[in-house]
Amino acid sequence: MNRFTYPMILAVAVFAFPASAHGPGAHVHGIAKLDVAIEGDTLTLGLESPLDNLLGFEHMPRTDKQKAAVRAMADTLNKPAILFISTPAAQCAPVSTKLESPVLEATKKDAGDGHADLDGDFVFRCAHPEALKDIEVRMFGAFPHLRQIEVQVAGPRGQTAAQLTPKQPHVSW
Repeated sequence: MNRFTYPMILAVAVFAFPASAHGPGAHVHGIAKLDVAIEGDTLTLGLESPLDNLLGFEHMPRTDKQKAAVRAMADTLNKPAILFISTPAAQCAPVSTKLESPVLEATKKDAGDGHADLDGDFVFRCAHPEALKDIEVRMFGAFPHLRQIEVQVAGPRGQTAAQLTPKQPHVSW
């Protein structure tokens, strides 16, 4: 394989997983999705969650308490090293975080009362990627409305899927 082949295979693998039982694009309260991609020394996590899981509401914040909840959510998600604990021997450190959601965009006056989501991209660099074998996801303690995370992993060891819960927050590959 040349140096461009593996990234293409990885991209196809992440998106080739069967859709969840809820169907493509489904929005289910209590359930989030996490895509894990490992390529070279880079660990990329893609999170998709209904805002209700993270805030307890999905509309634009209307009260000071809701505005504070949005700030607290963003502060928590902007600390991925606390939320996503990779195999210690891999020595992975966060290098970037990108969060997208209507509630984070101060210019929007009203996102409606529909089913709004948050999308997060978290990129880590690993000093010893060959040692990377698992991740503990600590989002359940930070976000009590979250009951399950559907995880899909694609990397040099192949593909795997798991359902994480507060009692089982680890995914291994």
